[in-house]
Amino acid sequence: MARSEEQFKKIRDQRYEEISNAALKIFARKGFAGTKISDITSSINLSHGLLYHYFKSKEEIYVALITNVLELFSQAVEEAESNNGTPYGKLRWLTELTFKGDFDVALDRHMLLMEAMQADFLSQDTKEQIIDQYTTALKGIGRIIAEGQQTGLFRDGDEMELAAYYISLSQGITLWNAKGLYPIRVSADMVLDPLMKRG
Repeated sequence: MARSEEQFKKIRDQRYEEISNAALKIFARKGFAGTKISDITSSINLSHGLLYHYFKSKEEIYVALITNVLELFSQAVEEAESNNGTPYGKLRWLTELTFKGDFDVALDRHMLLMEAMQADFLSQDTKEQIIDQYTTALKGIGRIIAEGQQTGLFRDGDEMELAAYYISLSQGITLWNAKGLYPIRVSADMVLDPLMKRG
């Protein structure tokens, strides 16, 4: 029996996801320069030819992954902003979402973004798009913090600077837990504590 258009799309989407997941892990561990197309294809038993049906080049895979990571981040921040409730509740929701998934995947995404922001092999235009999209999400967190400052909940200070502290702490915990030395159970309240106004 012939496959339907819908079945072909499902298979194609699954294969795209499989390639993306494998590439994320390999790029995060080897970096762009150290990664070969054969590293990706051999990890999922895929021919070079078939991979090129989905992506034209190694750089295209890399940029698609970064775009996806930034879209997920932006969507999460937008959803947090649009949630009903207090600014604390919004950031608590975002923090719980951040630490809900697999730590290895979170670490891979973080490593990929850190390399991309400094990458010489990406065009200036692509790097600027990455930084702009990241900054847009950071501004969303800043707006939530500013809202909390207006109600006397969060400490005084530049909201973008406080947003950077918040993101840095979240990323630092991800990196710490990835080491496996003394993994901590993440508490959203502990992550948000440095933002709280004292007295």
